[in-house]
Amino acid sequence: MSRKLSYRPSVLAAVFAISFCFYGSVRACTIGENVALELPFNATVLSTADRRAIAEAVGAAKRWPNVQIQAIVMAGAYIGERNLEELQDRRGEVVKAYLRKLGIRSEYIMIDPTTLTEGYVVKRPDGSRTVRQIEIELTPICKGSCAWMCDDPRVTPHSRVINP
Repeated sequence: MSRKLSYRPSVLAAVFAISFCFYGSVRACTIGENVALELPFNATVLSTADRRAIAEAVGAAKRWPNVQIQAIVMAGAYIGERNLEELQDRRGEVVKAYLRKLGIRSEYIMIDPTTLTEGYVVKRPDGSRTVRQIEIELTPICKGSCAWMCDDPRVTPHSRVINP
């Protein structure tokens, strides 16, 4: 009779945290900008508000000192739309072209075509559905570690510094 060991994630996290007490302190924070956009079904054009939201996020990312900006774009199409693969490709191209126009280098833009199922649908208070077909995550590309950015006054981290 074989017996399986079952570890809970919280136990593993505690062991991991305690191990850092013995090996030195950890210093990290989360730095990034995110944009989530809802397009009309079957559309690929970015509205003025969509472009403004992207430009604001890129502007905030450009304040990061001495780093390049990486963009990961989830270009989605909801299963209720037509021509899913074509929509994903076209939405990815439109966002990439706009990010390039804003100064992000082409080699640092990654497109992830995604088919959005019911799990991606969010219901609004009025009962209508929201599907965010485009999500953009901007992160810094640092030489070595980006930990030095946690203390830089020009950078606003989106999480607290971990320093036991």
